[in-house]
Amino acid sequence: AAMRGGAQDYVGAPLTWEKVSALLEPYLNNGHQPWLANHHKGSQNGRARHVITRDPVMLHILRMAKAVAPTRATVLIQGESGTGKEILARHLHAHRDREGGPFVAVNCAALPEGLLESELFGHEKGAFTGASMRKLGKFELANHGTLLLDEISEMHPHLQAKLLRVLQENEIDRVGGRHPIPINTRLIATTNQDLQEMIQKNEFREDLFY
Repeated sequence: AAMRGGAQDYVGAPLTWEKVSALLEPYLNNGHQPWLANHHKGSQNGRARHVITRDPVMLHILRMAKAVAPTRATVLIQGESGTGKEILARHLHAHRDREGGPFVAVNCAALPEGLLESELFGHEKGAFTGASMRKLGKFELANHGTLLLDEISEMHPHLQAKLLRVLQENEIDRVGGRHPIPINTRLIATTNQDLQEMIQKNEFREDLFY
């Protein structure tokens, strides 16, 4: 409730000086906050977070993010689990050059190939057993916004080929559909794997990585 009311952060019990010090340090530097990346857009929904850091490498990453965020460039974020890849993805979305667009996330590791294809591209009524009505895919739901493909390294090579076509043509084909559907969706992908190593093992498409 306090966060919804405008509070910047909160500290849980038990209260310690270390917690208070770490929380307040960025705001006690004589009013200067060079390492606070403010969300001037996209933070109203409460999902985007401030990125606060003084680490030189992280500051370099934020400068790169600031440069690429207003563009339509596809972004790949690589890093170990728990390092904040989705937070950085939401940071990019919040600083995009498109007002009000949705942020849609899909975990590629959580669904088998058939379900993931329908989840991403949607399907037409009667496309397969149980498809009793048309379903819009995540690409369409993220139109004029951002689609996050979390753990893209887990995507089946068949879907990798379809994703490559989407990136090249800016259009999708629903499962069971007859006509391609144009889309305007910014794509961000994350992985905790070494994709170049996976390419050497023929587990990830080199053209999609490019």
